[in-house]
Amino acid sequence: MICRGTKKRPRSAAIVTAAFGLFILFGAFAAPAAASPCTDLAQSLSLTFDDGAAMVGAATVQDITSGSYTPAGSTTPITGLPPFCRVVVDVSSTGNAAESQILVEVWLPESGWNGRYLGTGNGGFAGATLTAALEGGLLEGYAVANTDMGTGVLYHCNSLYCGGRTGLGGPPAGLYGHPDSLKDFGYRATHLMTVAAKQVVRAFYGKPEHHAYFAGCSTGGQQSLMEAQRFPGDYSGILAGAPAYDRTHLHMSTAWPYAWTHASTSSLLTVPALSLINAADLAKCGGHDGGLAADGFLTQPAACRFDARTLQCTGASADVPCTDPNAASCTCLAPDQANAMNAVWQGPVDDRGRQLQPGYLRSSETPVPLTAANPTGNLGLVWGQAEPEPPFDSLMFWALGPEWSWQDLFADATDPAAELSAEIRAIDTAPVGNLTFEQALNATSADLSRFRGNGSKLVLYQGWADPLIPGFAAVDYWQALKRTEGQDPSDYARLFMAPGMWHCDGGPGPNVFGAQYQLPPPKPGDPSDDALAALVAWVENGVAPSRIIATKYVNDVPAQGIAFQRPLCQYPDHAAYSGSGDVNDPANFRCVPNQPAHISAPAPIYGP
Repeated sequence: MICRGTKKRPRSAAIVTAAFGLFILFGAFAAPAAASPCTDLAQSLSLTFDDGAAMVGAATVQDITSGSYTPAGSTTPITGLPPFCRVVVDVSSTGNAAESQILVEVWLPESGWNGRYLGTGNGGFAGATLTAALEGGLLEGYAVANTDMGTGVLYHCNSLYCGGRTGLGGPPAGLYGHPDSLKDFGYRATHLMTVAAKQVVRAFYGKPEHHAYFAGCSTGGQQSLMEAQRFPGDYSGILAGAPAYDRTHLHMSTAWPYAWTHASTSSLLTVPALSLINAADLAKCGGHDGGLAADGFLTQPAACRFDARTLQCTGASADVPCTDPNAASCTCLAPDQANAMNAVWQGPVDDRGRQLQPGYLRSSETPVPLTAANPTGNLGLVWGQAEPEPPFDSLMFWALGPEWSWQDLFADATDPAAELSAEIRAIDTAPVGNLTFEQALNATSADLSRFRGNGSKLVLYQGWADPLIPGFAAVDYWQALKRTEGQDPSDYARLFMAPGMWHCDGGPGPNVFGAQYQLPPPKPGDPSDDALAALVAWVENGVAPSRIIATKYVNDVPAQGIAFQRPLCQYPDHAAYSGSGDVNDPANFRCVPNQPAHISAPAPIYGP
């Protein structure tokens, strides 16, 4: 759902910098001394749309040839850029600028274009175009586009926040009462970005792209699946990571761990408590799942059944309870902490016993302390508990208005036995014009027959240790495709799970393989360790990926070298050590079938 900062030069679909509140602004740019194909575009560009969509004002066109560009609102220039043409358009999906404004930004290399168009996804509630995603695509020779998803100009959203009781700089309750903008965020903005960008490409180069691709993670993963489901002709290949496709239930589900960890004064899962829990479940399950005992992550966390109650304090004199958040370490959990951790792993259920979302997997509880330089940690439990209310609950205000409260999801928020099915349905069925809230925002359809019929390809991926979107989310969607097809969907859709990877990137496991928000892989553009390149090779050369090498850099810094590499295997296989040879060499791991998983998939009423 969210986007985070990056440490090094981003790649084709890299993440935006951590300045969540920056917004793309329109303004006048100094014209270059002489005309160029880019500046000529400003005079000739005319975009057409169906269904009443129209441009708001004129396009902004900027010829950037200095190798440096400073985004609006930033004082830090991006350097090392090839000459490119920057085009920004504001599109209203209905022609009514008071109800719909979608920013679309396109960067076009002035030389060395690879002939492809790349659409890129956003994060969280969007609110701005992601300059870093545009930069990464440009550096790889793509004509690349991104959109603010319609939440920036009118609503002043950022990736973390988009409405509440007060509005926080924007209207209270964000998009509440604005069905056109809700539909824009749900599915129209990404499609209109695609329609606009392809026309810009044709106008600038005098010919269309020979193939179109989309790459996104988190909200970008939801955009990916919405494109495949609603607009199957837009892209030949889609790379979808940690997809927030079941958006309404995913956002409701953040209240579950929040309620459990705030139910009493002794239920908060402190950093020392999470450190103790993480070490214990690694000791219990690590090295028995194809990985190594010394890995620091689990290769098959869905097979781990560690119970946090085994860590409860016994009353012994040597006990050091984990309730002090400032302690350097601790030895045991308070009963409320153990219950809260088990509930987080179980995942939310409603008052009829139906699973709303899968639980978070063992080893996803890795604690990352919050600092001024890193105020969101790894977007996991440490950060989520520190917020004044459940993360990302702005979405519920969009459905029910500014008087809504997160406690409304529970009969008693101090005893969170279940979430109320009546409240879940009230949110899901809130009207959005001729649609319901869930119809406008959820990309849960598993019918990709039109996408498949076009010969298009889908590569899904997610981190097993994702602490924001449960690690089994991508698996649930792949399983739904399998049920719908009645057979393995691998002829057009493949899934790769990354052990030890957090939300889209980061984590103790191998977390670099050419996907959104990640550092550059060792061999950019090589299908062996670059997921986007593997997708291109599948679409254009018919070479389907079955194994992609993932890299862990020393301290997550490429200049310090490679710590180790592991293959990511086509699900449902996982990488297992062969028993001999260098454990840091991916050649010594083979792809074998997964062990039985212990996962509570969403009930049919809630899941894909």
